Amino acid sequence: MLGSGSGQLAPALARCISTSTSAANAAPALASSGFLTSIFGLGGSRVDVPLSERLPAVTEPPRSSAPATKPSLQTSSLASGVKVATIDTLSPVSSLVLFIEGGSSAETPSTAGASKVLEIAAFKATTNRSTFRLTRELEKIGATAYCRAGREHVAFGVDTVRVSTREALEILTDAVLNARYPYWEVRDSLDTLKEQLASQLKNPVTTVTEVLHQAAFDGGLGNSLVIDPAVVDGFTNEALKEYLSSIITPSRVLLAGVGVEHADITQLAGPLVNLAASSTAAPAASKYVGGSMNIIAPTAPLTYVGLGFEARGGATDVKSAATAAVVKALLDAARPTLPHDRREHEVFASVSPFAHVYKGTGLVGLIASGSPSKAGALVDAVTAKVQTVAKGVSE
Repeated sequence: MLGSGSGQLAPALARCISTSTSAANAAPALASSGFLTSIFGLGGSRVDVPLSERLPAVTEPPRSSAPATKPSLQTSSLASGVKVATIDTLSPVSSLVLFIEGGSSAETPSTAGASKVLEIAAFKATTNRSTFRLTRELEKIGATAYCRAGREHVAFGVDTVRVSTREALEILTDAVLNARYPYWEVRDSLDTLKEQLASQLKNPVTTVTEVLHQAAFDGGLGNSLVIDPAVVDGFTNEALKEYLSSIITPSRVLLAGVGVEHADITQLAGPLVNLAASSTAAPAASKYVGGSMNIIAPTAPLTYVGLGFEARGGATDVKSAATAAVVKALLDAARPTLPHDRREHEVFASVSPFAHVYKGTGLVGLIASGSPSKAGALVDAVTAKVQTVAKGVSE
């Protein structure tokens, strides 16, 4: 049956049989030596120690001790005027972030949506690197890059292992300060952005939050952060460059690092973050004015009501920021816990307290939803809930 190839297969079969025979003869020896017993539990009793207890005769390795001194915040300024803030920790991971004061509050009618476009278009081609090279260099050092935009800031960050901090800092500064933003990359980013915006606006709480800011503030804080996707249809790379040139100035840039040494970062960042002073004036501070705004949505299954008040001082005043957080917690104190179907008021389908603090001001309150047929009762219930906290709470 083997045919003409039997002469070649015979030696191979002989080797397989001899190898299998040797293994079979060696099995009792291995079992008697305890090798198989230790791995598969063969030929002996099994370990009866529960997984929650230490194994007998096993020395526990020493645990890492807490640092002798608590990590502290160190701050300084570079020669260009850029501020640097770091916290050195024992973590093997380092985080570097370039905070730029701007966000949606610095947008104009011609640059509306720029901060959101940056979230998609950031960390691409620069004057020194192609998009491909930048991506590969981030992967080489095991780093992840991101961009997050808020109402008052845009944050560009890189997380990496501590031994690659220097490379990460160079890539971060190059990606932010030397970005090219060619028109085709910005154009491709718009398609992704429109999908994200449409998805976010499907959540009614997001829409109510935007409406609250438009009604509450006069100035940049009244600009929409989550804009209508149609707004970015005609957005161009030139508009993005105009927006960046208006916010990237030494007085509005902060380099922050966690898990890094302050002296190393300041020494390395000096030549990398060498920004020239800009003549562009900072936008005027937003002012809380209050007001009301309604959005009619006939097909909505629920009615949403938002009620907010100014958190005076905002993030600039530590006590004010802490007070806003406490008020949010008090408004949240009666949320359903157990059982899950219990509600604090029959008209509430959901209750979401919020506290947004900004530079010099803020907004604190809650958003609730209920049946459209009980919209009036929903407004009364929201007002009563806020008044309960305003009238005073126990210690």
